[in-house]
Amino acid sequence: MHQWLVRETGIYRNIATSLLARIEPLLTALRASLPEGERERLFARVDASHIVKSPDSILEKMARSWSGPETPPKVGFHNLDQLKDLGRFRIAANFLGDVEAITRHLADPYNATKAEGLTPEQRRLRDEFQLHDNQFENLISVLPYQRTSGERCMKGWFSPRQAGLRGYRVEVQLLTLSQESWDKKEHCLLYEPARRREPVPEHHRILCTELSATLWLVDLQFDQLRREAQALRAKRTSAPSDKSQEVPHAPAQ
Repeated sequence: MHQWLVRETGIYRNIATSLLARIEPLLTALRASLPEGERERLFARVDASHIVKSPDSILEKMARSWSGPETPPKVGFHNLDQLKDLGRFRIAANFLGDVEAITRHLADPYNATKAEGLTPEQRRLRDEFQLHDNQFENLISVLPYQRTSGERCMKGWFSPRQAGLRGYRVEVQLLTLSQESWDKKEHCLLYEPARRREPVPEHHRILCTELSATLWLVDLQFDQLRREAQALRAKRTSAPSDKSQEVPHAPAQ
């Protein structure tokens, strides 16, 4: 069974790798478009270390959605494609504004009103892959009373346009470094214990969700600082130089 799952998920690895090859030039172009003083900073990095879901995780997720022997499981070996994250990778960006810029750059190819202004790299992405619903799901700006977890990211699902592969989906997550850090901690403190059917105190869940909101506020404030710094830099660059202090040239003899 393990070997069968490895073989079946191999196609997701190939599709995710091809998708990443189309997205990386877009990240490079966005990095190059940063103000000159920011181009050397960390813009974004790709995490493809778990580009396909492991067989153990697949079996556990199938079992988790199964209510009991009286009914067939919702997801089985005949419909593995119902699991939306068999193939996946994430892009962690430095600033919240970077996440927004990357999201726009990946979604614009699927917006008919943006068709005239697309770059060649964006057209290649659109021609080879479909973005489900033509947009990313926004889990960053979910209202508190509508939120079911502390997860904050933009999620998009891409499928190849190639005949025979259109049913395969690859999940792409866009998030800040702060939220990536939160996700890794939440995974080991809450998700993994719950997966092992260990009790998780309710106040741990509440605190973890609140910490996600705190990091979101931190991201917002860093974005404000960045915008103010950019405005000051632009003001200094555009201001006319003060020539009142210049030493005049000696008159020609």
